[in-house]
Amino acid sequence: MDLTLTLISKLASMMLYVVVGYVIVKVGLLKSSDSKPLSKLVVYVLQPCLIIHSFQIELTAERLKGYLTVVVFSTLIYFIWIILARAGKKMFHLDPIDETTLVYSNVGNLVLPLISMTLGDEMVFYASAIQIPFNLLAWTHGYQTIRGVKGVNIGKVLKNTNVLAVLAGLLLMFLRIRIPEIPATTIEGLTSMLGPASMMVVGMVITEKNLKSVFTYKKAWGILFGRLILFPMIAMGILFASGFLRFHPEFTPMIMVSMMGLSAPPASTVSQIAVVYDVHPVEASIYNVLGTFLCIATMPAIIMLFQMIFPAA
Repeated sequence: MDLTLTLISKLASMMLYVVVGYVIVKVGLLKSSDSKPLSKLVVYVLQPCLIIHSFQIELTAERLKGYLTVVVFSTLIYFIWIILARAGKKMFHLDPIDETTLVYSNVGNLVLPLISMTLGDEMVFYASAIQIPFNLLAWTHGYQTIRGVKGVNIGKVLKNTNVLAVLAGLLLMFLRIRIPEIPATTIEGLTSMLGPASMMVVGMVITEKNLKSVFTYKKAWGILFGRLILFPMIAMGILFASGFLRFHPEFTPMIMVSMMGLSAPPASTVSQIAVVYDVHPVEASIYNVLGTFLCIATMPAIIMLFQMIFPAA
């Protein structure tokens, strides 16, 4: 219950950053287009700093096992979700944005700073493990689905800043290289900017939309029910049926971090690809914005349910 209340508090504060971003554009201090350089700062500087900082811990066998457990669990769930979304495409006549929105959650811009604020840097280490299957699948399956092409965008995967940051952090950790005090302090300071900056970007982007159209787009409510509630519940059901945490309760905190990532709102990556290639860009943006607001209620509820089912968390 304590974690649930903390999540609600932190998510509420992060939503206020969205309001700040919205207001500074509406009063004319900045333009909506200024969200692009701020977004680049988040993606190419602040987020990699948080990931690398999270790897500045002592490598132990237990941590390595926990990291690999998160990678395997997240990868399995993503593949199951891909199959379910593909089945739903025919049954519910989903378009490519619907399909990818159901599968991919915002494990970077929202989840990493949220976990840093609620659970601490060591749990960010485990949260960064979700970045591996997410980026591999989002820029292959997700990219293919949205564009309707068969080619795999391996270049996007290899150039992705989150993937590069994970690899750099792993290398430093395995070689037991500690970043010197002065640059380490700088990196730590930059990581504290990630949450406010990433959510202010959302607020600045919202100004381009008619808020009434965001909340009255009926189709969004069904898709977001799947993204925020149904698909995370399916993941928990699979986890419960497997009995994995009954035999290995020591991995419960790491799997809970995975569930926080998997219950996040739609991935900004989906809306970015949609905008670049003009594939239902307005629909993708509505899903992203509305999902971000709704997660203030759904994510704490999912984590509270997880703790009830798996009390060792």
